[in-house]
Amino acid sequence: MFHLDHLCLGVRDLADGVRRVHEETGLAYYDGGVLAGSIGNTIFPLGEDVYLEVEAVTAPAAERNEAAAWFDRVVADGDRWMFWCLRAETIDELTAVAERLGGEVSRVPGRVQADGTQRLIITAPGSDRVFDACWRRGLPNWFYREDPGTNPDRGAAEHGERGAGVTRLEIGADAAELREHIGAELFDRLPLEVVPGKPGVHAITVRTESGHEVTLRRDPAGL
Repeated sequence: MFHLDHLCLGVRDLADGVRRVHEETGLAYYDGGVLAGSIGNTIFPLGEDVYLEVEAVTAPAAERNEAAAWFDRVVADGDRWMFWCLRAETIDELTAVAERLGGEVSRVPGRVQADGTQRLIITAPGSDRVFDACWRRGLPNWFYREDPGTNPDRGAAEHGERGAGVTRLEIGADAAELREHIGAELFDRLPLEVVPGKPGVHAITVRTESGHEVTLRRDPAGL
C-alpha cells in the first residue's frame, strides 16, 4: 500500500517564504532544521501523515554544495514546487519500486532537526535516478519510515491551524505515464487532478481542522 507523503516548495528566503505561505493558508508550522548543512527547512503538517516542506538555501555561497547551488538557481525568479513524494508501508514495497524503476533503495543522512537529531532518509529509486526517473517528468519518488511515529506531520506545530488532509493535488504530467508510474490503484485513490503545463506540482488544497479548505498555488520547477 502506498500513500502521499510530502511535497517540497522552494523559496529564496526561508523566513519570508514561510511567512507568505502561512499568510495565504493560515496553516501551522514548525522549524524542521537544516538539510546537508545548506538548505533550511520548515514543516507545515497537512494531516493524515502528509506534510509540506518549505525550503531555502541558507549557507553562504562559498559553502554551498552542488544540490544547494541547483536549488538556488531554480528559485531565482520566485517560489517553485520542487518535487512530491509517496510513502511505502514496508521496506519490501520500497525495494520493489526501486527494482521496477531500475534503481536502488538509498539510505542517506537527512536533515538535522532543531533539537540536533540527525534524520535518516530511506528512499527509492535512489539519488542517481530520482531526477531523470521522477522529478524531471513531474513524477514522485518514494520514501519509507521505519518508525511511523517520527513522521514529520506528527510534529508539534504553532502559529496557525493544522491541516487535516489533502483534498486536491494538481500535477502536470502525462496522465498515462503517471498512472503507470504510481499504479492504477493509487492513481484512483489519491485526490489527483492532472493539469496541462510544466511537469510537477501546480497546486495543493488542504482541509484544515476547522473544516475549511485552503489552496497553495505556485509554478513547478520545470526541471
